[in-house]
Parts: sequence; structure tokens; C-alpha cells
Amino acid sequence: MSVFPVIVIFGLSFPPIFFELIVSLILFWLVRRILMPSGIYDLVWHPALFNTAMFCCLFYLVSRLFV
Repeated sequence: MSVFPVIVIFGLSFPPIFFELIVSLILFWLVRRILMPSGIYDLVWHPALFNTAMFCCLFYLVSRLFV
């Protein structure tokens, strides 16, 4: 649960978790873009599961930083 209030933009109200998801998605894209050329994905058994786990970890870290 975040301490930030609901944010209203152009009459649409967004819960604080929406912005946490956006920040974690941007971080996920950056980390993935760094890891792709490094060859880490050659060592991963299932890239889709690795991506999902990485996004979950990044979302957890971002949500802990926002609290």
C-alpha cells in the first residue's frame, strides 16, 4: 500500500500502483536491453519465465521504494 494519493490526470483517476507499474516496466525494458546482447539469455532455460521473474522482482523493488 502506497502513501501517495490517487492521482487525477485529465479527469481520469489513477491509483499509485499504476505509476509503480510504469516505472518497473521501463526498468524492465532497460535491464532486458542490457542483458540481451550480453549472452545471458543463452544460459537461461526458459526466457519467458526469466523475464516474468525479473519483472516481478523489479516491481517488488520499485514498490518498496515508493512506500
